Amino acid sequence: MPRGFTLVELLIVLVIGGLALSLVPPLFSKGATSVELRSAARELAAALRYARSRAINRHVESTVTVNVADKRYEISGRKGTRTLPQGADIKLDTARSQTRSVTTGAFRFYPDGSSTGGQITLSSGPLRYVVDIHWLTGRVAIH
Repeated sequence: MPRGFTLVELLIVLVIGGLALSLVPPLFSKGATSVELRSAARELAAALRYARSRAINRHVESTVTVNVADKRYEISGRKGTRTLPQGADIKLDTARSQTRSVTTGAFRFYPDGSSTGGQITLSSGPLRYVVDIHWLTGRVAIH
């Protein structure tokens, strides 16, 4: 009795292996989106905390302006804009006085540490991070 595998058996194993490998990249891309989204939420929270600290230390008002359409934000007193992940859905909940347009809103921090308050929601599919700015204390938290 000969030992070994036939050509047909080897081809079937190769086809099954190829199909299994084709399913792996989508699993990794979801992980990258999760990491990007979490990183963006942390960077945005850090920018908001910086603006609050700047307002307190320099005794001036400081703002972080977010443009939902361009997926960008900027901090007053700093050059340049920062980007948010292109694949993310962004929702702003700002004070009415800080709504600049349909797609742009700002979060203002005052020298006493308080702010206009609000929320920024970053989501992608089932993933969701909410950056919360407390109006009275100016405290920034990620949920």
